[in-house]
Amino acid sequence: MLSNYYTLKYLTETAAPVLEGRTLTGAFTQERDELIISFGPSPPSLVISCRPDASTFYLHDGIARARRNSMDIMDGCRNARLTGLSIIPGDRVIHLALEDGRLVAAQFFGPKSNVLLVHNGTIVDTFKRAKELAGSRYETVAEEIIFDFARFRQALERNPSSVASSVLRKSFPVLGSTVAREALFRAEIPPSALASQITGDARSTLEQAVRQIIQELHHPTVRVYERESVPELFSIIPLHHAGDHAEKKFDSVHEAVRYFLARRRAVSQVVDRKSAVAATIRQRIAKARRTETAISEEAAESSRADAYERTGTLLMAHLSHITRGDRNVVIDAEPIALDPRLSPVHNAQRYFERAKRSRLAAQQAVSRLESLRGEIALGERLLSGLDDIATEEEVKGFMHDHAEDLERFGIGGKSEKQSQLPFRIFTVEGGFEVWAGKSSENNDLLTLHHAKPNDLWFHARGSSGSHVLLKVGSGKGEPGKKAKEQAAGIAAYYSKMKNAKMVPVAMTEKKYVRKPKGAPPGTVVLEREKVIFAEPSLPKETGSRKRL
Repeated sequence: MLSNYYTLKYLTETAAPVLEGRTLTGAFTQERDELIISFGPSPPSLVISCRPDASTFYLHDGIARARRNSMDIMDGCRNARLTGLSIIPGDRVIHLALEDGRLVAAQFFGPKSNVLLVHNGTIVDTFKRAKELAGSRYETVAEEIIFDFARFRQALERNPSSVASSVLRKSFPVLGSTVAREALFRAEIPPSALASQITGDARSTLEQAVRQIIQELHHPTVRVYERESVPELFSIIPLHHAGDHAEKKFDSVHEAVRYFLARRRAVSQVVDRKSAVAATIRQRIAKARRTETAISEEAAESSRADAYERTGTLLMAHLSHITRGDRNVVIDAEPIALDPRLSPVHNAQRYFERAKRSRLAAQQAVSRLESLRGEIALGERLLSGLDDIATEEEVKGFMHDHAEDLERFGIGGKSEKQSQLPFRIFTVEGGFEVWAGKSSENNDLLTLHHAKPNDLWFHARGSSGSHVLLKVGSGKGEPGKKAKEQAAGIAAYYSKMKNAKMVPVAMTEKKYVRKPKGAPPGTVVLEREKVIFAEPSLPKETGSRKRL
Protein backbone atom coordinates (compact mmCIF):
# COMPACT_ATOMS: atom_id res chain seq x y z
CA MET A 1 0.00 0.00 0.00
CA LEU A 2 2.97 2.35 -0.22
CA SER A 3 1.77 3.81 -3.52
CA ASN A 4 -1.94 3.38 -2.79
CA TYR A 5 -3.86 6.58 -3.52
CA TYR A 6 -5.10 6.89 0.07
CA THR A 7 -1.61 6.35 1.50
CA LEU A 8 -0.23 9.09 -0.77
CA LYS A 9 -3.19 11.33 0.17
CA TYR A 10 -2.48 10.85 3.89
CA LEU A 11 1.25 11.52 3.36
CA THR A 12 0.39 14.70 1.44
CA GLU A 13 -2.09 15.97 4.04
CA THR A 14 0.43 15.50 6.87
CA ALA A 15 3.41 16.92 4.93
CA ALA A 16 1.69 20.07 3.59
CA PRO A 17 1.50 21.97 6.92
CA VAL A 18 5.18 21.23 7.53
CA LEU A 19 6.55 22.28 4.12
CA GLU A 20 4.27 24.99 2.75
CA GLY A 21 5.83 28.44 2.96
CA ARG A 22 9.40 27.09 3.16
CA THR A 23 12.11 27.60 0.54
CA LEU A 24 13.16 24.71 -1.66
CA THR A 25 16.96 24.87 -1.47
CA GLY A 26 17.89 22.01 -3.79
CA ALA A 27 17.30 18.50 -5.05
CA PHE A 28 19.87 15.71 -5.20
CA THR A 29 20.21 11.95 -5.43
CA GLN A 30 22.62 9.62 -3.68
CA GLU A 31 20.71 6.35 -3.89
CA ARG A 32 19.41 4.65 -7.00
CA ASP A 33 15.83 5.76 -7.86
CA GLU A 34 15.65 8.11 -4.87
CA LEU A 35 15.37 11.91 -5.01
CA ILE A 36 15.82 14.15 -1.96
CA ILE A 37 14.36 17.66 -1.94
CA SER A 38 15.78 19.86 0.80
CA PHE A 39 14.11 22.90 2.34
CA GLY A 40 15.54 25.81 4.30
CA PRO A 41 16.44 26.91 6.75
CA SER A 42 16.17 23.55 8.59
CA PRO A 43 14.89 19.96 8.19
CA PRO A 44 12.87 18.00 7.30
CA SER A 45 13.69 16.97 3.75
CA LEU A 46 11.27 15.35 1.34
CA VAL A 47 12.43 11.91 0.17
CA ILE A 48 10.80 10.67 -3.03
CA SER A 49 11.29 6.98 -3.85
CA CYS A 50 10.86 6.02 -7.50
CA ARG A 51 11.79 2.39 -6.96
CA PRO A 52 9.53 0.10 -9.02
CA ASP A 53 8.62 -1.94 -5.93
CA ALA A 54 8.33 1.02 -3.55
CA SER A 55 7.17 4.25 -5.22
CA THR A 56 6.20 6.67 -2.42
CA PHE A 57 7.51 9.65 -0.43
CA TYR A 58 8.06 10.72 3.16
CA LEU A 59 9.58 13.42 5.38
CA HIS A 60 12.97 12.81 6.95
CA ASP A 61 14.57 14.96 9.65
CA GLY A 62 18.07 13.49 9.51
CA ILE A 63 19.18 13.41 5.87
CA ALA A 64 22.93 13.94 5.54
CA ARG A 65 24.25 14.53 2.06
CA ALA A 66 27.10 12.20 1.15
CA ARG A 67 30.43 13.70 0.12
CA ARG A 68 30.74 11.23 -2.71
CA ASN A 69 28.30 9.58 -5.13
CA SER A 70 25.85 12.47 -4.75
CA MET A 71 24.48 14.47 -7.68
CA ASP A 72 22.34 17.61 -7.96
CA ILE A 73 19.09 17.19 -9.87
CA MET A 74 16.72 19.76 -11.42
CA ASP A 75 18.68 22.87 -10.49
CA GLY A 76 15.86 24.96 -11.99
CA CYS A 77 13.73 24.50 -8.88
CA ARG A 78 16.38 25.78 -6.48
CA ASN A 79 15.69 28.76 -4.13
CA ALA A 80 11.93 28.90 -4.72
CA ARG A 81 9.27 29.11 -2.01
CA LEU A 82 6.76 26.28 -1.79
CA THR A 83 3.24 27.70 -1.89
CA GLY A 84 1.27 24.47 -1.99
CA LEU A 85 1.54 20.69 -1.66
CA SER A 86 -1.42 18.68 -2.93
CA ILE A 87 -2.46 15.39 -4.52
CA ILE A 88 -4.40 15.15 -7.78
CA PRO A 89 -7.84 13.70 -6.82
CA GLY A 90 -8.11 10.09 -7.91
CA ASP A 91 -4.52 9.98 -9.22
CA ARG A 92 -1.18 8.95 -7.71
CA VAL A 93 0.47 12.30 -8.46
CA ILE A 94 1.46 15.02 -6.00
CA HIS A 95 2.16 18.65 -6.94
CA LEU A 96 4.65 20.96 -5.27
CA ALA A 97 3.59 24.46 -6.40
CA LEU A 98 6.35 27.10 -6.37
CA GLU A 99 5.71 30.83 -6.00
CA ASP A 100 7.17 31.69 -9.43
CA GLY A 101 4.60 29.52 -11.19
CA ARG A 102 6.80 26.47 -11.66
CA LEU A 103 5.58 23.05 -10.55
CA VAL A 104 7.30 19.91 -9.29
CA ALA A 105 5.16 16.86 -10.10
CA ALA A 106 5.93 13.52 -8.46
CA GLN A 107 4.32 10.56 -10.21
CA PHE A 108 4.02 7.26 -8.35
CA PHE A 109 3.36 4.78 -11.16
CA GLY A 110 5.51 1.81 -10.14
CA PRO A 111 8.25 1.21 -12.76
CA LYS A 112 7.30 4.48 -14.50
CA SER A 113 7.59 6.64 -11.37
CA ASN A 114 9.29 9.97 -11.96
CA VAL A 115 9.66 13.58 -10.76
CA LEU A 116 9.09 16.39 -13.27
CA LEU A 117 9.86 20.12 -13.22
CA VAL A 118 7.10 21.93 -15.15
CA HIS A 119 6.91 25.53 -16.34
CA ASN A 120 3.94 26.95 -18.23
CA GLY A 121 2.64 23.45 -18.92
CA THR A 122 5.93 22.21 -20.41
CA ILE A 123 8.29 19.70 -18.82
CA VAL A 124 11.66 21.47 -18.54
CA ASP A 125 13.57 18.89 -16.48
CA THR A 126 13.08 15.47 -14.89
CA PHE A 127 14.64 13.10 -12.38
CA LYS A 128 14.54 10.18 -14.85
CA ARG A 129 14.30 9.95 -18.66
CA ALA A 130 15.16 13.65 -19.07
CA LYS A 131 16.21 13.42 -22.73
CA GLU A 132 12.98 11.66 -23.62
CA LEU A 133 10.55 13.91 -21.71
CA ALA A 134 12.09 17.39 -21.69
CA GLY A 135 10.12 19.78 -23.90
CA SER A 136 6.92 17.72 -23.93
CA ARG A 137 3.57 18.93 -22.56
CA TYR A 138 2.53 18.03 -19.05
CA GLU A 139 -1.08 17.07 -18.58
CA THR A 140 -3.00 15.54 -15.70
CA VAL A 141 -6.70 15.13 -15.09
CA ALA A 142 -8.41 15.04 -11.70
CA GLU A 143 -10.97 12.30 -11.34
CA GLU A 144 -13.94 12.26 -8.99
CA ILE A 145 -13.84 9.20 -6.76
CA ILE A 146 -17.20 7.43 -6.88
CA PHE A 147 -17.94 4.08 -5.28
CA ASP A 148 -20.74 2.77 -7.50
CA PHE A 149 -21.90 -0.47 -5.88
CA ALA A 150 -24.72 -0.92 -8.40
CA ARG A 151 -22.13 -0.96 -11.16
CA PHE A 152 -20.06 -3.43 -9.15
CA ARG A 153 -23.02 -5.81 -8.87
CA GLN A 154 -23.57 -5.54 -12.62
CA ALA A 155 -19.89 -6.31 -13.26
CA LEU A 156 -20.19 -9.50 -11.19
CA GLU A 157 -23.24 -10.59 -13.18
CA ARG A 158 -21.71 -9.78 -16.57
CA ASN A 159 -18.41 -11.55 -15.84
CA PRO A 160 -19.43 -14.75 -14.05
CA SER A 161 -16.28 -16.62 -15.08
CA SER A 162 -13.88 -13.87 -13.94
CA VAL A 163 -12.01 -14.05 -10.65
CA ALA A 164 -13.89 -12.01 -8.04
CA SER A 165 -10.80 -10.12 -6.86
CA SER A 166 -10.18 -8.94 -10.45
CA VAL A 167 -13.75 -7.65 -10.80
CA LEU A 168 -13.44 -5.86 -7.46
CA ARG A 169 -10.18 -4.13 -8.44
CA LYS A 170 -11.57 -3.01 -11.81
CA SER A 171 -14.76 -1.68 -10.21
CA PHE A 172 -12.89 0.27 -7.52
CA PRO A 173 -9.38 0.83 -8.94
CA VAL A 174 -8.55 3.50 -6.36
CA LEU A 175 -8.57 0.85 -3.60
CA GLY A 176 -5.69 -1.21 -4.95
CA SER A 177 -4.90 -4.94 -4.75
CA THR A 178 -4.05 -5.14 -1.02
CA VAL A 179 -7.34 -3.51 -0.02
CA ALA A 180 -9.28 -5.72 -2.44
CA ARG A 181 -7.73 -8.80 -0.88
CA GLU A 182 -8.60 -7.52 2.60
CA ALA A 183 -12.23 -6.94 1.61
CA LEU A 184 -12.56 -10.49 0.30
CA PHE A 185 -10.94 -11.87 3.45
CA ARG A 186 -13.32 -9.98 5.71
CA ALA A 187 -16.25 -11.28 3.66
CA GLU A 188 -14.79 -14.81 3.97
CA ILE A 189 -14.52 -15.15 0.18
CA PRO A 190 -11.44 -16.90 -1.24
CA PRO A 191 -9.29 -14.66 -3.51
CA SER A 192 -9.61 -17.27 -6.28
CA ALA A 193 -13.43 -17.39 -6.11
CA LEU A 194 -15.28 -16.72 -9.36
CA ALA A 195 -17.79 -13.90 -9.70
CA SER A 196 -20.52 -16.48 -10.23
CA GLN A 197 -19.89 -17.81 -6.72
CA ILE A 198 -20.63 -14.45 -5.08
CA THR A 199 -24.40 -14.31 -4.79
CA GLY A 200 -27.00 -13.29 -2.24
CA ASP A 201 -25.61 -13.00 1.30
CA ALA A 202 -22.00 -13.26 0.14
CA ARG A 203 -22.42 -10.22 -2.11
CA SER A 204 -24.03 -8.19 0.70
CA THR A 205 -21.24 -9.19 3.09
CA LEU A 206 -18.60 -8.14 0.55
CA GLU A 207 -20.25 -4.77 -0.06
CA GLN A 208 -20.44 -4.18 3.68
CA ALA A 209 -16.72 -5.04 4.03
CA VAL A 210 -15.80 -2.60 1.23
CA ARG A 211 -17.87 0.21 2.82
CA GLN A 212 -16.22 -0.41 6.19
CA ILE A 213 -12.74 -0.28 4.61
CA ILE A 214 -13.58 2.99 2.83
CA GLN A 215 -14.43 4.52 6.20
CA GLU A 216 -11.15 3.25 7.65
CA LEU A 217 -9.20 4.72 4.72
CA HIS A 218 -10.57 8.15 5.59
CA HIS A 219 -9.43 7.69 9.21
CA PRO A 220 -6.05 6.01 8.73
CA THR A 221 -4.11 4.16 11.41
CA VAL A 222 -0.60 3.24 10.31
CA ARG A 223 1.01 -0.15 10.81
CA VAL A 224 3.71 -2.41 9.38
CA TYR A 225 3.31 -6.18 9.29
CA GLU A 226 6.48 -8.22 9.80
CA ARG A 227 7.47 -11.85 9.63
CA GLU A 228 10.60 -12.79 11.59
CA SER A 229 11.45 -9.06 11.92
CA VAL A 230 11.29 -8.59 8.14
CA PRO A 231 8.68 -5.99 7.03
CA GLU A 232 6.36 -7.52 4.42
CA LEU A 233 3.24 -5.31 4.38
CA PHE A 234 2.58 -1.60 4.91
CA SER A 235 -0.96 -0.38 5.53
CA ILE A 236 -3.04 2.52 6.82
CA ILE A 237 -5.89 0.17 7.76
CA PRO A 238 -5.92 -3.05 9.80
CA LEU A 239 -5.14 -6.07 7.59
CA HIS A 240 -6.94 -9.07 9.03
CA HIS A 241 -5.57 -11.31 6.27
CA ALA A 242 -2.08 -10.69 7.73
CA GLY A 243 -2.99 -12.40 10.99
CA ASP A 244 0.13 -14.58 10.95
CA HIS A 245 2.38 -11.47 10.89
CA ALA A 246 3.61 -9.38 13.79
CA GLU A 247 1.94 -5.96 13.77
CA LYS A 248 3.93 -2.80 14.50
CA LYS A 249 1.92 0.43 14.89
CA PHE A 250 3.18 3.98 14.27
CA ASP A 251 1.91 7.43 15.25
CA SER A 252 3.52 9.03 12.17
CA VAL A 253 2.90 7.79 8.64
CA HIS A 254 6.23 9.30 7.56
CA GLU A 255 8.10 7.45 10.29
CA ALA A 256 6.34 4.23 9.26
CA VAL A 257 7.25 4.60 5.57
CA ARG A 258 10.84 5.47 6.46
CA TYR A 259 11.10 2.43 8.77
CA PHE A 260 9.54 0.10 6.18
CA LEU A 261 11.83 1.19 3.34
CA ALA A 262 14.98 1.21 5.49
CA ARG A 263 14.32 -2.26 6.85
CA ARG A 264 13.41 -3.66 3.44
CA ARG A 265 16.57 -2.14 1.96
CA ALA A 266 18.70 -3.67 4.72
CA VAL A 267 17.09 -7.07 4.18
CA SER A 268 17.57 -6.73 0.42
CA GLN A 269 21.26 -5.98 0.91
CA VAL A 270 21.63 -9.06 3.11
CA VAL A 271 19.83 -11.21 0.53
CA ASP A 272 21.99 -9.80 -2.28
CA ARG A 273 25.20 -10.41 -0.30
CA LYS A 274 24.15 -13.95 0.62
CA SER A 275 23.14 -14.67 -2.97
CA ALA A 276 26.46 -13.42 -4.34
CA VAL A 277 28.49 -15.52 -1.88
CA ALA A 278 26.29 -18.58 -2.43
CA ALA A 279 26.47 -18.22 -6.23
CA THR A 280 30.29 -18.13 -6.14
CA ILE A 281 30.43 -21.20 -3.89
CA ARG A 282 27.95 -23.13 -6.04
CA GLN A 283 29.95 -22.25 -9.15
CA ARG A 284 33.13 -23.59 -7.59
CA ILE A 285 31.35 -26.74 -6.36
CA ALA A 286 29.98 -27.38 -9.87
CA LYS A 287 33.46 -26.97 -11.36
CA ALA A 288 34.98 -29.25 -8.70
CA ARG A 289 32.39 -31.92 -9.49
CA ARG A 290 33.14 -31.73 -13.21
CA THR A 291 36.85 -32.05 -12.47
CA GLU A 292 36.13 -34.94 -10.07
CA THR A 293 34.31 -36.80 -12.83
CA ALA A 294 37.13 -36.23 -15.32
CA ILE A 295 39.82 -37.35 -12.86
CA SER A 296 37.79 -40.40 -11.86
CA GLU A 297 37.71 -41.44 -15.52
CA GLU A 298 41.46 -40.86 -15.80
CA ALA A 299 42.02 -42.86 -12.61
CA ALA A 300 40.09 -45.80 -14.10
CA GLU A 301 42.39 -45.70 -17.14
CA SER A 302 45.52 -45.43 -14.97
CA SER A 303 44.51 -48.52 -12.99
CA ARG A 304 45.95 -50.62 -15.87
CA ALA A 305 49.43 -50.38 -14.29
CA ASP A 306 49.45 -54.06 -13.25
CA ALA A 307 48.45 -55.13 -16.76
CA TYR A 308 51.25 -53.02 -18.30
CA GLU A 309 53.81 -54.51 -15.91
CA ARG A 310 52.63 -58.08 -16.60
CA THR A 311 52.96 -57.42 -20.35
CA GLY A 312 56.51 -56.12 -19.87
CA THR A 313 57.41 -59.19 -17.82
CA LEU A 314 55.99 -61.52 -20.47
CA LEU A 315 58.07 -59.79 -23.16
CA MET A 316 61.27 -60.07 -21.09
CA ALA A 317 60.62 -63.77 -20.54
CA HIS A 318 60.17 -64.45 -24.28
CA LEU A 319 62.74 -62.16 -25.91
CA SER A 320 63.97 -65.00 -28.13
CA HIS A 321 60.52 -65.21 -29.76
CA ILE A 322 60.46 -61.51 -30.74
CA THR A 323 62.35 -59.66 -33.43
CA ARG A 324 62.65 -55.97 -34.30
CA GLY A 325 59.95 -55.05 -36.82
CA ASP A 326 57.21 -57.18 -35.23
CA ARG A 327 53.99 -55.26 -34.80
CA ASN A 328 52.35 -57.75 -32.46
CA VAL A 329 52.97 -61.07 -30.78
CA VAL A 330 50.89 -63.62 -28.85
CA ILE A 331 52.37 -64.90 -25.59
CA ASP A 332 50.40 -67.24 -23.28
CA ALA A 333 47.34 -66.61 -25.45
CA GLU A 334 47.61 -62.86 -24.83
CA PRO A 335 47.99 -60.57 -27.88
CA ILE A 336 50.56 -57.81 -27.33
CA ALA A 337 51.03 -54.74 -29.52
CA LEU A 338 54.63 -53.79 -30.31
CA ASP A 339 56.46 -50.80 -31.78
CA PRO A 340 58.26 -52.21 -34.83
CA ARG A 341 60.91 -49.50 -34.57
CA LEU A 342 62.06 -50.74 -31.15
CA SER A 343 64.05 -53.78 -30.11
CA PRO A 344 62.32 -56.50 -28.02
CA VAL A 345 64.02 -55.19 -24.86
CA HIS A 346 62.97 -51.60 -25.56
CA ASN A 347 59.39 -52.75 -26.21
CA ALA A 348 59.39 -54.42 -22.81
CA GLN A 349 60.83 -51.28 -21.22
CA ARG A 350 58.10 -49.25 -22.89
CA TYR A 351 55.45 -51.27 -21.05
CA PHE A 352 57.34 -50.95 -17.75
CA GLU A 353 57.43 -47.16 -18.28
CA ARG A 354 53.69 -47.17 -18.94
CA ALA A 355 53.16 -49.06 -15.69
CA LYS A 356 55.30 -46.53 -13.81
CA ARG A 357 53.46 -43.55 -15.30
CA SER A 358 50.11 -45.21 -14.69
CA ARG A 359 50.86 -45.79 -10.99
CA LEU A 360 52.08 -42.20 -10.58
CA ALA A 361 48.98 -40.88 -12.31
CA ALA A 362 46.80 -43.04 -10.07
CA GLN A 363 48.51 -41.69 -6.95
CA GLN A 364 48.11 -38.10 -8.15
CA ALA A 365 44.49 -38.77 -9.07
CA VAL A 366 43.74 -40.12 -5.58
CA SER A 367 45.35 -37.07 -3.98
CA ARG A 368 43.52 -34.69 -6.32
CA LEU A 369 40.21 -36.48 -5.76
CA GLU A 370 40.59 -36.20 -1.99
CA SER A 371 41.25 -32.47 -2.34
CA LEU A 372 38.26 -31.96 -4.65
CA ARG A 373 35.90 -33.94 -2.44
CA GLY A 374 37.08 -31.97 0.56
CA GLU A 375 36.41 -28.72 -1.34
CA ILE A 376 32.92 -29.91 -2.30
CA ALA A 377 32.10 -30.92 1.29
CA LEU A 378 33.42 -27.57 2.60
CA GLY A 379 31.34 -25.67 0.05
CA GLU A 380 28.19 -27.53 1.05
CA ARG A 381 28.85 -26.76 4.74
CA LEU A 382 29.30 -23.07 3.91
CA LEU A 383 26.04 -23.04 1.92
CA SER A 384 24.24 -24.65 4.85
CA GLY A 385 25.60 -21.96 7.19
CA LEU A 386 24.47 -19.21 4.83
CA ASP A 387 20.88 -20.47 4.98
CA ASP A 388 20.63 -19.50 8.66
CA ILE A 389 21.77 -15.89 8.16
CA ALA A 390 19.14 -13.12 8.40
CA THR A 391 20.92 -9.86 9.35
CA GLU A 392 23.89 -7.78 8.19
CA GLU A 393 25.61 -8.46 11.52
CA GLU A 394 25.28 -12.20 10.96
CA VAL A 395 26.71 -11.83 7.44
CA LYS A 396 29.75 -10.00 8.85
CA GLY A 397 30.14 -12.63 11.57
CA PHE A 398 29.92 -15.45 9.03
CA MET A 399 32.52 -13.82 6.77
CA HIS A 400 34.86 -13.30 9.74
CA ASP A 401 34.44 -16.80 11.22
CA HIS A 402 34.92 -18.54 7.85
CA ALA A 403 37.46 -16.14 6.32
CA GLU A 404 40.09 -18.80 5.62
CA ASP A 405 37.57 -21.24 4.12
CA LEU A 406 35.96 -18.54 1.97
CA GLU A 407 39.35 -17.54 0.56
CA ARG A 408 39.54 -21.02 -0.97
CA PHE A 409 36.46 -20.08 -2.98
CA GLY A 410 37.79 -16.68 -4.05
CA ILE A 411 35.74 -14.80 -1.44
CA GLY A 412 37.06 -12.56 1.30
CA GLY A 413 39.56 -9.86 2.10
CA LYS A 414 42.45 -11.04 -0.05
CA SER A 415 40.20 -11.92 -2.98
CA GLU A 416 38.24 -8.67 -2.73
CA LYS A 417 41.49 -6.71 -2.63
CA GLN A 418 42.58 -8.49 -5.81
CA SER A 419 39.20 -7.75 -7.42
CA GLN A 420 39.99 -4.06 -7.14
CA LEU A 421 43.21 -4.43 -9.12
CA PRO A 422 42.80 -3.21 -12.71
CA PHE A 423 44.73 -6.15 -14.20
CA ARG A 424 44.05 -9.57 -15.66
CA ILE A 425 44.96 -12.14 -13.02
CA PHE A 426 45.77 -15.81 -13.65
CA THR A 427 46.94 -18.78 -11.58
CA VAL A 428 49.72 -20.93 -13.02
CA GLU A 429 51.58 -24.10 -12.00
CA GLY A 430 52.45 -24.12 -8.31
CA GLY A 431 49.62 -21.74 -7.38
CA PHE A 432 51.56 -18.65 -8.47
CA GLU A 433 49.67 -15.58 -9.60
CA VAL A 434 50.39 -13.89 -12.92
CA TRP A 435 49.22 -10.30 -13.49
CA ALA A 436 48.90 -8.86 -17.00
CA GLY A 437 48.47 -5.19 -17.96
CA LYS A 438 45.64 -3.98 -20.20
CA SER A 439 47.06 -0.83 -21.84
CA SER A 440 50.23 1.26 -22.03
CA GLU A 441 49.24 3.33 -19.00
CA ASN A 442 48.09 0.19 -17.22
CA ASN A 443 51.44 -1.48 -18.00
CA ASP A 444 53.23 1.41 -16.24
CA LEU A 445 50.94 1.03 -13.23
CA LEU A 446 51.67 -2.70 -13.07
CA THR A 447 55.44 -2.50 -13.51
CA LEU A 448 56.20 0.66 -11.55
CA HIS A 449 53.72 0.40 -8.65
CA HIS A 450 52.65 -3.23 -8.20
CA ALA A 451 55.85 -5.19 -8.87
CA LYS A 452 58.35 -6.27 -6.23
CA PRO A 453 62.07 -6.38 -7.12
CA ASN A 454 62.21 -10.19 -7.34
CA ASP A 455 58.96 -10.63 -9.29
CA LEU A 456 59.57 -12.09 -12.75
CA TRP A 457 58.72 -9.68 -15.57
CA PHE A 458 57.75 -10.83 -19.09
CA HIS A 459 57.13 -9.08 -22.40
CA ALA A 460 56.99 -10.25 -26.03
CA ARG A 461 60.24 -9.18 -27.73
CA GLY A 462 60.02 -6.89 -30.75
CA SER A 463 56.28 -6.42 -30.35
CA SER A 464 53.87 -4.23 -28.41
CA GLY A 465 51.83 -5.98 -25.76
CA SER A 466 51.10 -6.44 -22.07
CA HIS A 467 53.64 -6.25 -19.30
CA VAL A 468 53.26 -9.50 -17.37
CA LEU A 469 54.35 -10.22 -13.79
CA LEU A 470 54.80 -13.61 -12.18
CA LYS A 471 54.32 -12.81 -8.47
CA VAL A 472 57.11 -14.80 -6.83
CA GLY A 473 55.68 -14.71 -3.31
CA SER A 474 52.17 -15.79 -4.31
CA GLY A 475 52.91 -19.55 -4.38
CA LYS A 476 54.98 -22.05 -2.45
CA GLY A 477 58.73 -22.02 -2.97
CA GLU A 478 60.19 -20.76 -6.23
CA PRO A 479 58.34 -20.74 -9.58
CA GLY A 480 59.20 -23.79 -11.67
CA LYS A 481 59.92 -24.11 -15.38
CA LYS A 482 56.26 -24.74 -16.26
CA ALA A 483 55.07 -21.68 -14.32
CA LYS A 484 57.57 -19.50 -16.20
CA GLU A 485 56.52 -21.01 -19.53
CA GLN A 486 52.87 -20.33 -18.73
CA ALA A 487 53.66 -16.71 -17.80
CA ALA A 488 55.60 -16.31 -21.05
CA GLY A 489 52.62 -17.78 -22.93
CA ILE A 490 50.36 -15.15 -21.36
CA ALA A 491 52.74 -12.37 -22.44
CA ALA A 492 52.76 -13.81 -25.98
CA TYR A 493 48.95 -14.11 -25.98
CA TYR A 494 48.50 -10.44 -25.04
CA SER A 495 50.85 -9.15 -27.74
CA LYS A 496 50.61 -8.22 -31.42
CA MET A 497 52.18 -11.62 -32.18
CA LYS A 498 49.24 -13.52 -30.67
CA ASN A 499 48.58 -15.47 -33.88
CA ALA A 500 52.16 -16.70 -34.28
CA LYS A 501 52.96 -20.33 -33.47
CA MET A 502 55.91 -19.43 -31.22
CA VAL A 503 56.83 -16.01 -29.81
CA PRO A 504 60.16 -14.87 -28.30
CA VAL A 505 59.43 -13.50 -24.81
CA ALA A 506 61.87 -11.54 -22.66
CA MET A 507 62.05 -12.61 -19.00
CA THR A 508 63.89 -10.81 -16.21
CA GLU A 509 63.47 -9.83 -12.59
CA LYS A 510 61.63 -6.58 -12.12
CA LYS A 511 64.67 -4.97 -10.49
CA TYR A 512 66.34 -5.03 -13.92
CA VAL A 513 63.47 -3.09 -15.53
CA ARG A 514 63.59 0.70 -15.56
CA LYS A 515 61.65 3.45 -17.24
CA PRO A 516 63.67 6.22 -18.92
CA LYS A 517 62.69 9.75 -17.97
CA GLY A 518 60.17 11.18 -20.38
CA ALA A 519 59.56 7.85 -22.13
CA PRO A 520 56.03 7.20 -23.50
CA PRO A 521 53.60 5.13 -21.38
CA GLY A 522 54.47 1.44 -21.33
CA THR A 523 58.06 1.99 -22.56
CA VAL A 524 60.84 0.46 -20.41
CA VAL A 525 64.46 -0.59 -20.70
CA LEU A 526 65.85 -3.99 -19.61
CA GLU A 527 69.31 -4.18 -18.07
CA ARG A 528 69.43 -7.96 -18.53
CA GLU A 529 67.07 -10.58 -19.91
CA LYS A 530 66.58 -14.20 -20.88
CA VAL A 531 64.57 -15.13 -23.96
CA ILE A 532 61.93 -17.87 -23.80
CA PHE A 533 60.11 -19.13 -26.89
CA ALA A 534 56.47 -19.55 -25.89
CA GLU A 535 53.24 -20.56 -27.56
CA PRO A 536 50.60 -17.80 -27.12
CA SER A 537 48.12 -19.31 -24.66
CA LEU A 538 46.29 -18.84 -21.37
CA PRO A 539 46.42 -21.36 -18.49
CA LYS A 540 43.83 -23.99 -19.37
CA GLU A 541 42.72 -25.06 -15.91
CA THR A 542 42.31 -21.74 -14.17
CA GLY A 543 41.69 -19.33 -17.04
CA SER A 544 41.62 -15.61 -16.42
CA ARG A 545 40.01 -13.79 -13.56
CA LYS A 546 39.49 -10.48 -15.29
CA ARG A 547 39.38 -7.46 -13.03
CA LEU A 548 37.62 -4.30 -14.14
